Amino acid sequence: MQFPGRGSDPSARPPGALSALLLGCFIFLLPSHAGPFELPGIHPDPVPFLLWDQLLTLRTGGGAKDNALLAAFNPQSTPLAIFGLEYFLHRLPVDANSVTFFFSGDERRYLTPATTAPGQPDAPNERTLLSHLSLRHDGVHLSPGITFTHLAAEQVFDATDLGGLPGTIRASGHSFILTPSLRYRPVEPLFVEAAWVANRQLFKSPISSYWESGPRLTLGCTFSTNSSVELSFQYTRRPFDSRLQTDPLGEPLFGTRLTNYDSRYEIAWRHTWLPRYRLQSTLRVFHLQRLENGEGFTDYTRIGGSLVAQAELGRWTVRGLARWSSFDFDLQIVSVFDPVPRTRVITDFEGRLEYRWTQRFRTYAEFIHERQHSNVPADRYRANTWQLGAEIDF
Repeated sequence: MQFPGRGSDPSARPPGALSALLLGCFIFLLPSHAGPFELPGIHPDPVPFLLWDQLLTLRTGGGAKDNALLAAFNPQSTPLAIFGLEYFLHRLPVDANSVTFFFSGDERRYLTPATTAPGQPDAPNERTLLSHLSLRHDGVHLSPGITFTHLAAEQVFDATDLGGLPGTIRASGHSFILTPSLRYRPVEPLFVEAAWVANRQLFKSPISSYWESGPRLTLGCTFSTNSSVELSFQYTRRPFDSRLQTDPLGEPLFGTRLTNYDSRYEIAWRHTWLPRYRLQSTLRVFHLQRLENGEGFTDYTRIGGSLVAQAELGRWTVRGLARWSSFDFDLQIVSVFDPVPRTRVITDFEGRLEYRWTQRFRTYAEFIHERQHSNVPADRYRANTWQLGAEIDF
């Protein structure tokens, strides 16, 4: 799901045939391969190990958010209750075939429900559910693979990409993403990967649902130090089910349908700096150009980047994320009384401090800052979230 900002919402009932088929194949394979597996000829006395590795994490906590609806005016603050879990299952690629399944569910329950609009129901929570299944065969030179992702969420986010007008909305929806890929390694450590990304996005009314598809090409170089550099290009076509084209002032043109075309270039650099402290960082920089099939009201250029870093100091773990992006619209203006091009700048920061009491139990503190600046007043918001909680692994 392509929710802007923090990541990705539910109410529409999607067709489940594809996800049911993949899940059925996954369940069918599990009993026949799970359990001890022995590699003959490696040890005089073969030492059994588990072919399937799994981890379940439960978490809970509480906190507060000073702008629950990311409102430009009259922000509403509320205390939070936090619940979540993660489940990870991985099949070791001892025969060059690997399977990875991941599920994550998170809910922030507003203890003081936020009021969305007069006469509208209150917003009691934010919720995200993510399921991801990946199948890959690692050949000597060619490595085919396929991934399926389902994302469901109820979330508040900026609506520019979906409605074209300034302001934030609370939306519910589902996203189904299927990505077949083929990776070719001509020589270590270089690789080339071609993929096709197909996404069906279902939104609850009044937001228009859409299809999204297109190729992605990645050139990369991996190193034995868990470091890599990747350069990618992705072209995406997004036809909306019911969203209309508009004139240069944003007035809908009836009898039309809007389609967006995105061209995205990105470079990502992952590096391990101090293995002793497991200090790792990931830097991303991107450029995106959006064009439409109409008169250009939704056209814009977006540039941005992000930096993620993590370090372990004994029982302590420190994580940080900084993200920035800027939008320059081609035709949209502030207003007819101020006809200058509309601009937006988004900055996010997340910090997490974690202390591990035992191998399985840890506590954490988090701070999240979200800010959007614009020359359109309805585009601006600022929000801070504080959270304290605990996690346990099984």
